Amino acid sequence: MTGYRYQRLLRYAVLAVLIAFSAGCSRVATRIPASVEPQLTRDPAVIEGVLDNGLTYLIMKNSEPKGRVSMHLAIKAGSMYETEAQRGAAHFLEHMLFNGSENFPPGELIKYFQRIGMMFGGDANAHTGFYETVYDVVLPTGDEKSLAEGLLVMRDYAGGALLLEAEVERERGVILAEKRDRDSESYRQFVRSLAFELPGMRINERHPIGVEETIKAADSKLLRAYYDTWYRPDNMALVVVGDMDPNTVADLINARFASLSARAPEGEIPDTGTFAHVGNKAFYSHNPEAGSTRVALEVLRYVERQPDTYAARRQQLLFNMVSQLLENRLTEGVGKPETPYTDGGAGAGTYLRNVRYGIVSAECPPDAWEESLRIVDHTLRSALVYGFTASEVTRVKKEIKNGLLQEEQKASTRNSRQLASMLIRGFTEEKSVVSPSDARQLFEPVVDAVTAEELHQVLKEVWRPSHRLVMVEGNVRLGGDDAAAVAAILSAYDISRQVAAAPRKEQDAADFPYLPAPETPGEIASRVTHDKLGLTVVTFENGVVLNLKQTDFKAKEVLYSLRFGKGLSAAEGLVPGLPALSEMVANESGLGRLDREETGRAMAGTNTSSAFRLGQDGFALSGRTTPEELELMFQVLHTRLRDTQLKEDAYRLAVQRYTQGLEEMGRTVDGVLQQKGEAFLTGDRDRFGYPDASLPGINFDAVKRLVMSPLTGATLELSVAGDMEEDEVIALCARWLGSLPARTPQAASGHKLVFPSGKRLELSVESAIDKAVVTVAWPTTGMTDIHKVRRLSILGSLFSERLRETVREKLGAAYSPRAWNNSSRAYPEHGVLRAIITVNPEQVSEVVAAVNEIAEGLRAAPPSEDEIRRVVDPLVNRITDFRRTNGYWLSSVMQDSSRYPEKLVWPLDMLEDFRAVTAGEVHELAKTYLVEPNVATITVVPSS
Repeated sequence: MTGYRYQRLLRYAVLAVLIAFSAGCSRVATRIPASVEPQLTRDPAVIEGVLDNGLTYLIMKNSEPKGRVSMHLAIKAGSMYETEAQRGAAHFLEHMLFNGSENFPPGELIKYFQRIGMMFGGDANAHTGFYETVYDVVLPTGDEKSLAEGLLVMRDYAGGALLLEAEVERERGVILAEKRDRDSESYRQFVRSLAFELPGMRINERHPIGVEETIKAADSKLLRAYYDTWYRPDNMALVVVGDMDPNTVADLINARFASLSARAPEGEIPDTGTFAHVGNKAFYSHNPEAGSTRVALEVLRYVERQPDTYAARRQQLLFNMVSQLLENRLTEGVGKPETPYTDGGAGAGTYLRNVRYGIVSAECPPDAWEESLRIVDHTLRSALVYGFTASEVTRVKKEIKNGLLQEEQKASTRNSRQLASMLIRGFTEEKSVVSPSDARQLFEPVVDAVTAEELHQVLKEVWRPSHRLVMVEGNVRLGGDDAAAVAAILSAYDISRQVAAAPRKEQDAADFPYLPAPETPGEIASRVTHDKLGLTVVTFENGVVLNLKQTDFKAKEVLYSLRFGKGLSAAEGLVPGLPALSEMVANESGLGRLDREETGRAMAGTNTSSAFRLGQDGFALSGRTTPEELELMFQVLHTRLRDTQLKEDAYRLAVQRYTQGLEEMGRTVDGVLQQKGEAFLTGDRDRFGYPDASLPGINFDAVKRLVMSPLTGATLELSVAGDMEEDEVIALCARWLGSLPARTPQAASGHKLVFPSGKRLELSVESAIDKAVVTVAWPTTGMTDIHKVRRLSILGSLFSERLRETVREKLGAAYSPRAWNNSSRAYPEHGVLRAIITVNPEQVSEVVAAVNEIAEGLRAAPPSEDEIRRVVDPLVNRITDFRRTNGYWLSSVMQDSSRYPEKLVWPLDMLEDFRAVTAGEVHELAKTYLVEPNVATITVVPSS
């Protein structure tokens, strides 16, 4: 099962940020005798050491991003280690370590990060999980001075916290704001379902955010007790990955941390609890925020924590394979008239250290929960009774083997932060970090050797427990009280089980490509090389433009974007929702004559993806591939252009999913802001608004008109960036695209947007969640003057920093207030600088006033030079890193450069121009744009 869908379907994995990498940390043993079991060996690139005081360090040299170093302090303690009186202390303490330490007085650490070119939140952050707390710092350089400064911060985290009472009191409001920010009906449902699934487990009483009683009563003494008990050198590790000298790092760690000592006796690790389900049980939870209903069958059992071994990982690999096999079966009928649900998934493994699980599930409309449950049950039982077919297993084998190969081939250009995350997880979960090449060598033979019969036995082992948990949760309303709802669910499940499972029929093969290759390649009309940018522009006689940028940023990665048409800004006959729904239909219609499921089978084991996108200034077919699959990429594009067939099944599925999304969106303050906010700020509901659930004006013919006209008739521009040979791409483009008939350019649009200067939009939503969202916005300008737009982005960042200092730090009214400027290219006169803040409904007026005061302050006087540098320098570092990505060259430079040639000029002075920003320039923009008569305000509050 894909990680994305797995996280979306499992309630406990939807909130994986709470679990924080503890999923899959232990496995049961397999049948391999210990005497012949291969051993897991640590990646030789990792340097490991342990100081005399017990502190562990893990160091790994890595060159991406170039010049950067990812530094982390990992503590093997989280919310699970809190006492009853400390519930929330681990997370509260994490906040406090930014609020005063031996070397950084209160309020100075974040400014220090900014002054050395780091962005708070992006480069300097922390998180608290059930079993770990981790502090993150990304250093802008890897020289000895920068490393020493980073380790000074880490040393203060480890043992130098001041925990001043005044700072505890000030931070209390921020934490309560974060708790409110994260609260939702979905979160509450997660808490309820977890208590049902894991009765008797300590984890139900130790969610990292804590309880309000503890947060409101916490003082320095309480936090100090947790800090001294668990922040001890033998319970922590320093992880350093990046572009630096490992020996220098090791010496600096020894010098800085050798004197660190435990400040309290070693804490006693609490018992996790245990549970044992017997028989069939049902769980029902109505979620008024949900747009759909989820039905699931689960098995959950307690297992003792197992060591990380080859056998354990082999077992999990097989669990993954049977989960993918089940998911493929569940999703193959999605969109068909006989399939009542809109998505399905499956999973198996171990999470939260001691919980072995198996799950099959589906998302459906509320009136289809019984039929969806029946299909989920029959799909599972069919596999349990009859096993899997040869073609099914072959498909999954291709996908698993390709994943192992890609990890190995891309290892040389992995990201330092991702590598650091693996090392952190290895330390906190006591797992070995194995190199991609070793992993492939160990587990590819497992994939090759496993048989359909063995996978059948693995599936039966997962579902061996005699109990079944039958879950129904979401927007369905079952009549009567909870007991009646549970009885209805169990009755529906019993009725389903009375029907015998049927074997699966072998499916026909799906072949791609199926169109004949063009016989004669197109001729090149011109070829221009832009030496300063290192890119090439080729124009073919049929008008196709090809932009190329060969890079070494990421091994085996090639990104592409085929642009056509002028986009939604020039589209006619639009109604709210039509663009989004049309995009969904195009992407669910499969590839040419193949439907979505046939496309999945035909492309199994490949790396080439393609997605249709409807933008305001152009439409696109974009995706990624590898150097070995460049021709496949062109075959996909050729088929999309010559033989796209929008499917009515895809339209039916898109309507179901879109209306589910509308229903969910209309039940939260954030969703209502999304529904109404952008249409208000642009004065254009057709392009930026959302319809009601009946989708007025939308039908399959309207979708076909919007998609097919530009797809089949508009001029084409293809941009390709990545690890490829230019001449090969040019030759392939000449054959597959240069040979197409010439197309006619589409007329540009003169459509304009209207900002609601001086207006206020007050919205409400029926909700029991006590939070509101505020937007305060000003009109700016479009992308016509890049020099001005860059300074507007600095003004937005400066506004965001003052929001942090005022609304978060001083008022304690919000956890993550933010502001930014967005200048449009499609609408040259349109831009918006906005601030968005989630707040207590009682503080809406206070926060709106604070935002306007910030704007007044920016108009009244120029910012200090220190403020400007603390905003500009981190942004310059972020842009420097972004320029070493294929995505930057594709989207920010090459894409649409035939239409906007200035895009090929902008990169030449970008960094120098940002560095040259002055306080006076920003002040002038604030006086010009942040004027009181132009401000527009949106508030969304709970009606209850």
